[in-house]
Amino acid sequence: MCGRYGRRSDKQKIAEHFRAKPSPAELPMPDADYNIAPTTHQPIIRQSRETGEREMILARWGLVPFFTKDLNDVKGLSTINARSETITKASTWREPFKKRRCLIPASFF
Repeated sequence: MCGRYGRRSDKQKIAEHFRAKPSPAELPMPDADYNIAPTTHQPIIRQSRETGEREMILARWGLVPFFTKDLNDVKGLSTINARSETITKASTWREPFKKRRCLIPASFF
């Protein structure tokens, strides 16, 4: 899989569906995106560390491993797909799988 997907909904519909508040309130994002590629910034739904409520933010599509010191270090490293057999053992995926989860609003892939 190439890691590309598409989203038809605008930010208001996404926020309402997931009962999440946009953070910041004026979250800049296009209404729809039909060819979302890795490394672009896209909306995600996550739980706020401060309030525990759901929030919608923009995040970079693709995992940046926790041990990365510079974004240039991950060029050429595929962090889009994880294997279910090794997700709890591989150093790149182990900690994010346990602690850092989010929802990716996608209409198709």
